[in-house]
Amino acid sequence: MATLHTVNKTGQPLELCLRALNAGDNVLLLEEGVYALYEASDVLSDLLKHVAVYVLEADVLARGMTNRDNLDIGMVDYQGFVELTEANDKVVSWF
Repeated sequence: MATLHTVNKTGQPLELCLRALNAGDNVLLLEEGVYALYEASDVLSDLLKHVAVYVLEADVLARGMTNRDNLDIGMVDYQGFVELTEANDKVVSWF
């Protein structure tokens, strides 16, 4: 039973999400959560061993950021966001 975890802020929301993850889950960083690409890159690199991590392209671009090429993080558009919600059994939002 896979879960999509959406994280829209770094700090406590991201920390709480990390505690709730199970192998096979997916994480989507959106809004202010995309700053985790830089603020929590060490955590994300360890996390990628067990779950898939994605960022919302519009939020990365809106903040003048780039996806971290050294991390295997998928960048999705809004259609990809919808596909992730359909592919998982449930969605949990962390904010």
